[in-house]
Amino acid sequence: MSEFKTGLTISAPGENTMIKVGLFLLFVVGMILGREDEGLEFYQQKNFAKAREYYEEVIRKHNQNAAANFGLGATAYQQGDLALAMDAFEKALGTNDRDLKAKAYYNMANTLYKQQRVEESLAFYKKALELNPDDLDAKYNYELLKYKAQPQKQQQQKGDKSEQKNQDKKSQQNENKSQQQKSESKQDKSKNQKDKQSEQAKKDEQQEKSQPNEQSKPEQEKTEQQQAKQSDKKPPNQDRVTAEAILDALKDKEQIAQKRQLARRASRKLEKDW
Repeated sequence: MSEFKTGLTISAPGENTMIKVGLFLLFVVGMILGREDEGLEFYQQKNFAKAREYYEEVIRKHNQNAAANFGLGATAYQQGDLALAMDAFEKALGTNDRDLKAKAYYNMANTLYKQQRVEESLAFYKKALELNPDDLDAKYNYELLKYKAQPQKQQQQKGDKSEQKNQDKKSQQNENKSQQQKSESKQDKSKNQKDKQSEQAKKDEQQEKSQPNEQSKPEQEKTEQQQAKQSDKKPPNQDRVTAEAILDALKDKEQIAQKRQLARRASRKLEKDW
């Protein structure tokens, strides 16, 4: 499999591509400044520090110079200053030149790829192809990166699903644990309540045994009082009646005795008279 083309458009593999872009940069900068693009010469000599100084000087004089920003982005990329490269390429997008804008998008895609920002890189390759469908380098890089990113994306999705599955499993376990704890807590509460009720019942029973007449005392006293009253209740003048009966009996005996005495006296009298 071919390697991914990480070179910028200005230095993309293939001498024809480099010369074509170089001539384009030379033409644009020369047309604006009225002189040759010295920065391109420094760049081709790999003297990136001098090339950068040159483009920075042009930008100080002509801030909106899209070609100079494009050249500054290319040299900054070669120096490893990816933040400056992205900023310069983005400013180069301000041009009305469709071809220069397409190359800026392409270089931005390369810069993002170098930072492992794959999805963003693919998006900028696509923008470059929308402006220039005939850019074979952009098409090659886009298809290759898309192919390489697909297994990674699938692996990531698989990992996400696995992680989600683990999270769901963990969540279910936590939920089951929580329900079990609630059930145990409810059982313990019910048991404690039953124990308290049983304990209270035992206490009440012991209290009743130790003081059996405490609660029934008023009724017992009432009953005793009623019994006392009933025992005191006798027929009116019963003792008097009894006494009178005894007296009557004595009187009867006394009368009988008197009669007997009279009878004896009479008998004696008769005997005397005879």
